[in-house]
Amino acid sequence: MRVIVFINNPQSISYNEGSSNLAADKDARSKARVHPAFANAGRQAGVEIWRIEDFEPVAVAARDYGKFYKGDSYIVLKTTADKKNNLSWDIHYWIGSESTQDESGAAAILTVGLDDKFNGAAVQHRETLGYESQQFLNYFPSTIQYLNGGHATGFSHVVTNAGAQKRLFQVKGKKNVRVRQVDPLISSMNKGDVFILDLDQTIYVFVGDKAKNVERLKAISFANQVRDQDHSGRGKVEIIDQYSSEVDVQKFFTALGSGSKDIVPEDSAGGDDQAFERSEEQSVILSEVSDNSGKLQVTPLTKPYRQEQLKPQ
Repeated sequence: MRVIVFINNPQSISYNEGSSNLAADKDARSKARVHPAFANAGRQAGVEIWRIEDFEPVAVAARDYGKFYKGDSYIVLKTTADKKNNLSWDIHYWIGSESTQDESGAAAILTVGLDDKFNGAAVQHRETLGYESQQFLNYFPSTIQYLNGGHATGFSHVVTNAGAQKRLFQVKGKKNVRVRQVDPLISSMNKGDVFILDLDQTIYVFVGDKAKNVERLKAISFANQVRDQDHSGRGKVEIIDQYSSEVDVQKFFTALGSGSKDIVPEDSAGGDDQAFERSEEQSVILSEVSDNSGKLQVTPLTKPYRQEQLKPQ
């Protein structure tokens, strides 16, 4: 079987089912065509997301759209309706930087199965953490969040009202602002970005001296979202910036566990925002997905792309 897929990270992927636990799950392909979880998918315009758990697609609650755990793989379906209400589909399978080979392979196979539901009419895209296409990022206008943990790794996801759990987030970017969870240490910080320290009852927004206003605004919005979604509206959001008193600034570092404003690394430690975004905006390439050799392979095709490269097999 061959499938033509648009890929946003120009890497050739070879996925060998025989070297993974998927080899023992020989009905994975039949489950993919069409998996019951996709029974009502793509019937109306909008975004739908599934997380891969033990080779199975599990629907993600709408309130968690835009949150992606580094140890997980996801399938994101975008359904678009034209003026005559004709539907078209884009299927993205997103691979976390710490996702297992089994989970990422299952996401690829299930994506093919979801495409079968639409008789091959969907466009398939492969996305990886930090290298998402502009099209994918546009699905999440607030921001996209990279969180620690994942189903397959055994790391626990955040549980609403689970009590104090110190988490530090970096808010970075100019055009496409991203939020990523980092180690709650002063060494994770810099003066050019905004950082959010989530302590459950108190959520600090630390604005670096050289942070951009768009980062500040996104960070405040995200902090309010954390309060409302993760803590059911409990707690308060406190802004720490150049206008804050020394007492309030020190409260932040005491809550962090160490440090002071004077020893926050310079903005260069966080890298240039434009360079950061350029490195993450990859040009779309056309690739062929084939399992004719007994293993799932994704191979980029050479430019210029031609219509005859789109084979129906």
